[in-house]
Amino acid sequence: MKKKLIALACALALILPLLPGSAAASGPFFLGLNDTLAPQSSQTTPIQSGGWVYIPVTALGTRIAGVHMGVYNGITENNETLILYNLSGKEMLFHLTDGTATAEGANPPIPSRVIRRNGNYYVPAYAVCQYFGLGYSFQSTEYGPLLRIKNSKAMLGDAQFIDSNAAMMESRYNAYLASLPKTEPEKPAPKFSMYLGVRGSAGTDLTALFNGLANIRASAVVFFPSESVANCADQIRQAAGRGHRMGLVPSGDTPEARLKSVQQGADLVEKIIRQEVWFVLGNDQILADAGYLCWSAGHSVAASGTTTQLYDGIVSYGENRKNVRILLDGRAGGANLAAVLRQLAQDGDTFLVPRETRY
Repeated sequence: MKKKLIALACALALILPLLPGSAAASGPFFLGLNDTLAPQSSQTTPIQSGGWVYIPVTALGTRIAGVHMGVYNGITENNETLILYNLSGKEMLFHLTDGTATAEGANPPIPSRVIRRNGNYYVPAYAVCQYFGLGYSFQSTEYGPLLRIKNSKAMLGDAQFIDSNAAMMESRYNAYLASLPKTEPEKPAPKFSMYLGVRGSAGTDLTALFNGLANIRASAVVFFPSESVANCADQIRQAAGRGHRMGLVPSGDTPEARLKSVQQGADLVEKIIRQEVWFVLGNDQILADAGYLCWSAGHSVAASGTTTQLYDGIVSYGENRKNVRILLDGRAGGANLAAVLRQLAQDGDTFLVPRETRY
C-alpha cells in the first residue's frame, strides 16, 4: 500500500524559517560553520523535528575544523536546565523538565523545547542564532539540505560556499545513497469512489473541513445529534450554505424513541434552514419504514490520529472496493481532514454527490 507524506501548511512559516519536508528526505543534512563544511557526525549534524531545524549544542560550543561560534553550554547540577551563553553575558536557559525556555533580555525562544537523542542535546537553530547574533541561512542543494551558521569572520556568500564545497557534498551524498536499503517500487494507491459523511456537534468548528471539501469540489452529508439541533444552528446554517446535505444522528434507547428524536430534530432543522432532512446515521428499520435514508459508514475516520494514519485508514478500506461510504469526525481537526481529502483527490480517487434518491 502506498504511503505518502502529507505536508500541512503552517502559519508560522510566514515568520520563521522551517525545513521543507522534501529537502529533509533528499539527502544528508549538511552544516556549514562560517566558510567550513562541518563533518557529518552526531556532534554536528542538524535534525528536523515538527518542521523545525535543531542543531547539536556541541556544534556551537566546541571548535570544529578550526571554527568556534562562541556559544558555550552547560548543564545544571540537578540536570534540569541546559544553559547556553557567550562571553558578552547573553544567556539562554532551556528547562528540560517542562519544555520551557527563557532568554535574558529577550522573548522566549520558539520553539522552546530541547530534543535529546543518543546523549546529544539539540536546540532550535534559528532561535539560538537570532539571540546570539549569528547569521542563519538554509539552502536546499542538489545533495541535501544545508544549514549555514555564520559570525563576523565568514567571508563567502552562500552560493560561493556551496560551489567551493560541492565536491565534498557530492561525495557524502553518494555515500548516503549507498547506505540506503534497497526497496521494492511502491505500488500506486488504489483508486475508488466515495460518499462522504461528516459528524458534527455543538462547539465543533467545521470551517477548515468545509474549506477542504470546497477545494476538491466535494459535498457531504453532515450529521448532527438529533437532541442538540438547536445548539448546532450555526453549524447547520454554515453546512447548508456550503452546499452540503443535512442528516441526523438518532438518540434514544428504543427504536420508537430514536424515530421520535429524528422527527423532532428534522422539524427544527427545517425551521433553521427550510430544508427537509431525510438522511439518518444508522440502520434502524423503523426509520427506514418511516421514509428516512439510513446512512451507515463503511469506514469511520477516528477523532484523533496523524494525517498519515487517517489517510492510510481510508486507503486500506477502499482497496478492492468500487464505492465506499466514509464518515469523517469533525473533532479530528479540519486542517488534518482537509489534507487527507486533498491527498485522496491527488491520488485520483473521486467523490460522489450524496442525493436523497441514492447513495
